[in-house]
Amino acid sequence: MAPFVSIIIPVYNTGNFLHETIQSVINQTYPNWELFLIDDGSTDNSAEICKSYVEQDDRINYHYKTNGGQASARNLGINKSHGEWIAFLDSDDIWLPQKLAHQIKEIELYDADFFYSLGYYYYPEKEKQLETYDWVTGEQKGLDFFKTLYHSCAVNTNTVLVKKKLLDQVGYFNEAQIVRGSEDWDLWMRIALKANSIFGSKNRDVYYRIHPGGIHLQHVRMFKGKIFVYEQYDNHPDISNAQRLKQYRYVFRELMNYLAEENRLDEIPIVFEKFKKKDQWGWGTSKQRFLIKVLPVESFIMVSNKLVYRLAYRLEQLFYRLSKQ
Repeated sequence: MAPFVSIIIPVYNTGNFLHETIQSVINQTYPNWELFLIDDGSTDNSAEICKSYVEQDDRINYHYKTNGGQASARNLGINKSHGEWIAFLDSDDIWLPQKLAHQIKEIELYDADFFYSLGYYYYPEKEKQLETYDWVTGEQKGLDFFKTLYHSCAVNTNTVLVKKKLLDQVGYFNEAQIVRGSEDWDLWMRIALKANSIFGSKNRDVYYRIHPGGIHLQHVRMFKGKIFVYEQYDNHPDISNAQRLKQYRYVFRELMNYLAEENRLDEIPIVFEKFKKKDQWGWGTSKQRFLIKVLPVESFIMVSNKLVYRLAYRLEQLFYRLSKQ
């Protein structure tokens, strides 16, 4: 029997894009699916659009809930699903018609628990509308994938196909406010530590829409979420202290820079205090401890970017080269 796929679209005030998104599911050449449209408290015409599609196709279901965030909407969809496989699609993004067909074929070829693929960044308001992105592909063991994810994650949620029973084992998306914007990465990390096998496809069957209202532009929220996720693995035996410090230095640096960009200067000393506890003996951190005491916050950020980070990075690279000899 052909695998049955449950598709979950969290919806929140995306009426301008929703027709195109839902139609991209209906246009799938693979027919054995159900679709859950989970309305997370929309106040625009999203509900009307969703209900119109429910009347057209009995594979489509609509559920309204009070606003609780994208993670809670996806979790409600997972709970209501009947498929052995779960797929996700954001309500402003698009699947190409062969997306599910390609992945069902890959299920037959590879004995994996978690599938993802490559795709396109979609800029509908620019002359060059599509831009490819690349990342790690091929067959991977779960622990190896976890180590990859720890340093870099380009798993587009819209490309994922995951076994429902695996989600039941590791838990669903974390709905906590602090993780918003990083809840997908958090889930992939937990999946990687439990899954036997992962497969990343080179197929490009997803358009990830880039627009001013996208969550990808909420940088402060995302980097706070990243720090929270990293803290879950502070004592993980497969992550070295050097690897841990490298990632903390990166995320705290970016968080402080985005706070400065948003003129949230009063938060920067608080964030730096937390960073000092993570990187107590770092060369760059020791210099910043002095700078933040004697300079205004704006100057602290400027000097850190133009001098401290650059020198610290060169020393770090030298250390890595020497340690490999």
